[in-house]
Amino acid sequence: MHYEEIQIILEEDMKKILFVIHTLQVGGAEKVLLNILRNINKTKYDVTLLAIVNDGVYIDEVKKINGIKYKYIFNPFCKQTQSSKKTKTYIIKRKIVYQIWKIYIFLLKHFPKMLYRKNIKEKYDIEIAFFEGKVCKFVANSTNKDSKKIAWIHTDINNQNKIFRNIEEEKNCYKEFNKIICVSEEVKNRFISKTGITKNIYVQINPIQSDEILNRAEEKIEENLNENGLIVSTVGRLVKEKGYDRLLQIHNKLIQEGIIHSLWIIGDGIEKKNLESYVKKNHLENTVNLLGYKDNPYKYVKKSDIFVCSSRVEGLSSAVLEATILEKVIISTECPGVKEILGESGQAGMVVENNDTALYEGLKDLLTNSAKRKKIENNIKSRSKLFEIENVMKQIEEIIEE
Repeated sequence: MHYEEIQIILEEDMKKILFVIHTLQVGGAEKVLLNILRNINKTKYDVTLLAIVNDGVYIDEVKKINGIKYKYIFNPFCKQTQSSKKTKTYIIKRKIVYQIWKIYIFLLKHFPKMLYRKNIKEKYDIEIAFFEGKVCKFVANSTNKDSKKIAWIHTDINNQNKIFRNIEEEKNCYKEFNKIICVSEEVKNRFISKTGITKNIYVQINPIQSDEILNRAEEKIEENLNENGLIVSTVGRLVKEKGYDRLLQIHNKLIQEGIIHSLWIIGDGIEKKNLESYVKKNHLENTVNLLGYKDNPYKYVKKSDIFVCSSRVEGLSSAVLEATILEKVIISTECPGVKEILGESGQAGMVVENNDTALYEGLKDLLTNSAKRKKIENNIKSRSKLFEIENVMKQIEEIIEE
């Protein structure tokens, strides 16, 4: 029997899985998906990834993964790379992407089954909507009645209702799924509270590629950065939800009080100009580094003394998980999933109420209390072992198989 014939037989025995995501832009869910695609058992599953819009810096990363087929629906002819600059041409291309999204939203609102039927020709055993809202509505309207459908919920769905005409349509969407995977207990509780769905819901922590994080954290930092006092780092998209505007205000207040420290913000996004303006207006150039997007944020986090998550809204913060792997002293606002990562406040990290005052007081406490930092540092070591990717991938595959 020839190799090609053997390969065909093997492929026929494999389960065909379709993962669907909105784009491959930089984000926590997108990075989690990359980890899953890299580590899923390629001898058991024939995997295809479908992006709604062919856009994002992770496209090339996906194409490097052996055994993964990559497809997309809309192609804006605008490849975003890590070195993309805010040139006039680039800005025009990003506007094209935005217009494509508007077309997609219109079609999804009014003709979801047509959109699915026109773009999905193959039959899959398992269809996974790897993002809430828009992506879930697309998969829920699958015309493949025989497939098992799984929705992956990363955040509070109370913030994800714009694609639905009303709450009943949203509830009916999620009823089309055989299983719902939530990234934390709190995300699960909020999902149940809104939809009333209680059956076949699983809580599954995100997989983290710890060996890669630890190895890349050893790389040298080439830039000359502000290193005044203790270094506070954070990683995430520069959007309102991440709370970097209030983090800068807290940093400014602490500096004025004489608590000297440096703040490194790693990430890019639509709030960048506003944050830069605040830094300049308040003369914080000597204590704040807005580093932009970094392919390797881990070396900056490792160099820092404290990692902060200032988010107003989160599902399960991949950045906090990664900081845990790097055994950093962590302070986070109270968002879904954070206590599952860090334990109760004061054990393996400080969890504060999700408001400006609590974040200010908590960060001030950590910056001025070396004994507390040392205690958290010791406790975080045991937590990092809980998120090893081998264990998590085994759990994920068991959920898919059931």
